[in-house]
Amino acid sequence: MSVKQLNASTADVAVSVPVSSQPSMTSADSPVEAEVSESSEKQGSQGTQKRLFRESVWVVGGRVLGIATAIGLNIVLVRVLPPADVGVFFVLGSIITFAAIVAMFGTHTGLVRFVSERIGVGDAEGAKTALRQGAKFAAVAITLGSILTMGFLYFAGEPLFGLKHLEVIAPLVAVSVFGAAAIQLCASLLRSFHDSRFSILLTGQFGGPLCNLLFIGLAVGLSLFAPLSLKQVMLFCAISLCLLTPIAIMILYRVGKARLREIAIDDQPSEALPMSVLLLACLPLMLAQSLSYITGQADIWIGGAIVDHDELALYGAARRLMLLIGMPMQLVNLTVIASIAELRAQGRVDELQRILRFAATLAAIAAFAVCIPLIVFPAQITAFIFGSYYAEGATVLRILCLGQIVFVSAGAAELTLMMSGEHMKALWINVVTSIVLLVAGVMLTSTFGIVGLAIACASIISLQCIGFCLYARWSVGVWTILDLRVLRSLPDIARMTAQKWTK
Repeated sequence: MSVKQLNASTADVAVSVPVSSQPSMTSADSPVEAEVSESSEKQGSQGTQKRLFRESVWVVGGRVLGIATAIGLNIVLVRVLPPADVGVFFVLGSIITFAAIVAMFGTHTGLVRFVSERIGVGDAEGAKTALRQGAKFAAVAITLGSILTMGFLYFAGEPLFGLKHLEVIAPLVAVSVFGAAAIQLCASLLRSFHDSRFSILLTGQFGGPLCNLLFIGLAVGLSLFAPLSLKQVMLFCAISLCLLTPIAIMILYRVGKARLREIAIDDQPSEALPMSVLLLACLPLMLAQSLSYITGQADIWIGGAIVDHDELALYGAARRLMLLIGMPMQLVNLTVIASIAELRAQGRVDELQRILRFAATLAAIAAFAVCIPLIVFPAQITAFIFGSYYAEGATVLRILCLGQIVFVSAGAAELTLMMSGEHMKALWINVVTSIVLLVAGVMLTSTFGIVGLAIACASIISLQCIGFCLYARWSVGVWTILDLRVLRSLPDIARMTAQKWTK
């Protein structure tokens, strides 16, 4: 069911109820109803803002932990593996993340949209139907995606990226893809129930902070007794993801069951979600997200195919520090993803724009605070975190920081398009920018090495974000870019949330 259909069904309910209950309405009742309607709308707006602020507290805390553990994992690996193996690990990690996105086939966004829309209009049975259909579809898609990843690496890993020991590494990568995809799907669905506590602990490249901590523990523990190899590191990655997968599924089941029980049961029959509708909705989402990831991460693949793995380690270390700058924008996406679909389904577009611009402004301020030290002291910071060898990537770090500033300042424009049924526009933007990145990236990397690769990456990401912002305005009717004026409402939101918590 599309957003327009949901809006229509909501309007029908709103019109039919008063007519049946009060057939002889007088004109004197109109001011009273208008006042009640205005009061209800105001309370709904305040409730949404307070809920988002409360969720953002959990998201910030959990994501800070996630970024800290992700960087901690890289700190451990650069000290237990030689630079060449570190470069290979960056390539494999990027492949795992990309393959997990493809394997989920857009269900981690499409299902959040369908479930959130149904919850937004009080249709618990419709939400259950969407979850059941999505779970069946996702199980098949993730399994096939993992198998295809193993086959691709086994036959193309050495010619493309110079990878060795693929008879061992390829199956481990496939298992990691399955675990990463299942965990990320569970984390996304938890957000549709507005459960930021568990979802944020399961969100991340390798299964979130819980997986990262387990990964770090295994790597550090064994390194105390013997030198580590790349094969052992990939084994630890697969083990940590597989151990957390059943836990994530169990948490999703319990949270979803409790949340849907709170929704009042509607006597009206709920429309089933046909598998064909789910497929048609998720396919463009998967393509858009895959191409978006290519635009954001294909530089690692280009570097792995052209430059030496030792030099790729320098570039990969600088890319890892971009997590610090991009973290505020990730927090925004994780906080507002379900609310975009809900507010659109309820026709509250103005409130949606206020929330998006408010969140983008906070994210940009936090990103600037992180970016300035990285631009001023890039060599010192990389040497302190990763070791003296990685200080040679200072120029790359400065260039990448500029692209991340544009990325954060643009706000959640791409997510807004996807969660509003305008994913085809996001898809075409990603198609164009991905092609340009591949062409420009190969040319500049072949000529200028990792510095040219950084220039291509930062430039294309900036152009892509501008395109998303413009299309979000034209198609959805909202701006997502930062707006410093919205900071004036922060004290009011903080005060209302504090009052609610103290009750």
